Amino acid sequence: MAIWLNRAKAGFALLAVLAAFWVALYWGESAVRPAGMTPPPSLAFVPVDAAGNPLPGAKPRQADYYENPIYRALVDESGPRVEFLIPFEARHNVDDLAFYLGATPGLQQITLNGTVIQPNIPLDTLRGASDGTALYYVIPPALLRDGDNLIEVLVETQSSVLALAPFHIGPAVEAARAVAAVDLITDIIPIIAISVLAFATLLCLVTNWPTEDRARIRSLMLLMGVWGLRTYFISFQTPIEVPFLITAFLYYLLDFSIIIAFARHLLAGEAGTERWQKWLGWLWALLFAYLAVVTATGFAVGPAIMPWFEYLAMGNAGMLLMLALGGLAVLSWGAAVRRDGRWLERLTLMFCLLALSVDAADAAFDLALPFASDLALTFYAAAPAGLLLGLGVVASIAREASEARRTVVRSNEILAAQLTEQTAKLERSYDAQKQMLQREVMLVERQRIVRDMHDGIGGQLLGLMMQVRSGGASPVEVEQGLQASIADLRLIVDSMDSAEDGLAKTLQSFEHRVRAQIEAAGIALDFVSKVDEAIDLGPRPTLQVLRILQEAVTNALRHSGARRIAVRGSAPTLGPIRIVIEDDGSGLPEGYRRGRGLTSMETRARNLGGVFAIDSGPEGTRLTLEVPVINFDAAD
Repeated sequence: MAIWLNRAKAGFALLAVLAAFWVALYWGESAVRPAGMTPPPSLAFVPVDAAGNPLPGAKPRQADYYENPIYRALVDESGPRVEFLIPFEARHNVDDLAFYLGATPGLQQITLNGTVIQPNIPLDTLRGASDGTALYYVIPPALLRDGDNLIEVLVETQSSVLALAPFHIGPAVEAARAVAAVDLITDIIPIIAISVLAFATLLCLVTNWPTEDRARIRSLMLLMGVWGLRTYFISFQTPIEVPFLITAFLYYLLDFSIIIAFARHLLAGEAGTERWQKWLGWLWALLFAYLAVVTATGFAVGPAIMPWFEYLAMGNAGMLLMLALGGLAVLSWGAAVRRDGRWLERLTLMFCLLALSVDAADAAFDLALPFASDLALTFYAAAPAGLLLGLGVVASIAREASEARRTVVRSNEILAAQLTEQTAKLERSYDAQKQMLQREVMLVERQRIVRDMHDGIGGQLLGLMMQVRSGGASPVEVEQGLQASIADLRLIVDSMDSAEDGLAKTLQSFEHRVRAQIEAAGIALDFVSKVDEAIDLGPRPTLQVLRILQEAVTNALRHSGARRIAVRGSAPTLGPIRIVIEDDGSGLPEGYRRGRGLTSMETRARNLGGVFAIDSGPEGTRLTLEVPVINFDAAD
């Protein structure tokens, strides 16, 4: 019973992939054609010279429509250049009309009623094996005639066949839509596919795989590498222009290489397959030698070698048919039965194997969709299918990584459960120590405040009281002493506020307090502060900075005779703090001796680890304070 259930699952997986593949292929082939496109059964062409002029005595010939799908003319009948003639009927006043042309090898020039609409410039000289891309041209109404019109398409070739792709003359919006679909399928998706394949290969390369998985991963990396090279070769420009025979050699070499790589991957990791893998290596070497001989012979005999390439196409299709029959069975069974989590990788490999098989069969036999005979296959299905291959591998690796992560998570949960109680104990201990430290910091700060008030304000008030008792203090001196004490008290308050707000806010408070005092004396104040808000020196260093500023501003206010005082502060995140106080007064007198105020400012700057400089002249005085940003609280 179990075996029949597994067979049913494998059959269902195969049918699901087949349905998804044919639906995707039907959508793609429908999208790359403008609506209403119906190619005529044959088309006239005329042999021309290099300038596009008909050869002397040349007569129009017929190119039949093949299911490739192309209109085909042979070089030995017409030469390497022909002009295909496309007659149609229209009105000269018709708007929104366009000429759509599928991917045409060697497209050179297009004219409408004798007027060039595509100049004689090669469009795909360096194109890959897919040879060109779809184009459309909006037809100018002024070039149309009432009734019969004629489009001429100049084509040249390096091979033995001159081909014109199916065309359509109709609404421009339909032509634009079809060209956009062609670009998506043949350019954009292959670019993404190559990128994803490269990423998946790199991911496989850097992952530390278990020993039992390494053979499978190496074969998978080889498959993705060859698939990416083939996708690039058939989709995009080659670095240099190469002859047709070299292009054919590389195309079939990559096709056979991808067959060998796919077979190696199916056998990788399976017991007893080492001998088969060696035989696959010898088979690839034999195919390489055969291709080299055929290509070299082609350079000697010319177009007569073309049947040999047709044999290669049929041989490639036959090998892929055998690989598909065995590979789809193995992959569908593995996706349905095996419990290794690689079901998505196997489904994408099935999809890609189908795409390879259809490409090979179409190259050999010119296929159309089995349920839509009017839709001949026009693009390489394996190129966009590479995107699924890369995504499937990445998803498989991600699943394995998630499994490993779940194992780690389960282990971590066990460890976390054991550590939870210890963590809680540490947190409680930390909270207790934190509270003790906060109380200690508060006590130290209170002692600092008391010491500052005792040494500063207390000393000032005590001296003033002694002068009053002795009768040696005038009312002006008493007033000045009280103002100095009040100012110092405000500085202490401002410095304490900086514990939360930082130096930038403290300087703003200082500006607000001294501005009214300075402007009341008839002096203008310019105050600019560009201090990073994250800088916080702590209460004591901030108090020292404020005392230096207060002393400097007070001196300028009392003694400089200035009309303007400027304070400029700047400090980036890492410092240093730089504050400049300057005035436009008369400057310090010549031969002055530093008094207690300047000496006090220099001393405070040194205690902060900074530098205090004085520059004075007839045009005013400049005081510069520069302090580094360090942890003063930890140093106290």
